[in-house]
Amino acid sequence: MLTLTFAEPGPGPVVHRGPFEEVRADAEFMRASPSGEVIARHADHAWYLGAHKFFRIDCDEPVRVHFVDADGERSEVFGPFFHFSSADGVTYADGEICAHIDVDACLWYCHRNERYWKEIVVVPAG
Repeated sequence: MLTLTFAEPGPGPVVHRGPFEEVRADAEFMRASPSGEVIARHADHAWYLGAHKFFRIDCDEPVRVHFVDADGERSEVFGPFFHFSSADGVTYADGEICAHIDVDACLWYCHRNERYWKEIVVVPAG
């Protein structure tokens, strides 16, 4: 199961969400499953939980990551990663850039396979 920690770079509220079996995000919404509850909304290079804006998300459980396009095609699976985070629309896996949201294309760009994808999917590594 995955637990997400939403935080600001400086002093401020820290909010935990989860546990989730998977987390998937397109360029606008983060969900607990393909048709599941909306966890957060992405806008202005930040994630919003209701009206609260958070710059950073962390997941400290080991995870694997893959991507899905609009036709349902899946990328290869990347990981396991022991720390996964997102800040300013960029995801990091064990400290290295994994992907970023291209706000003009409304897609994720995966740095590992140099392709654009509709969604990023994060699942527990176990």
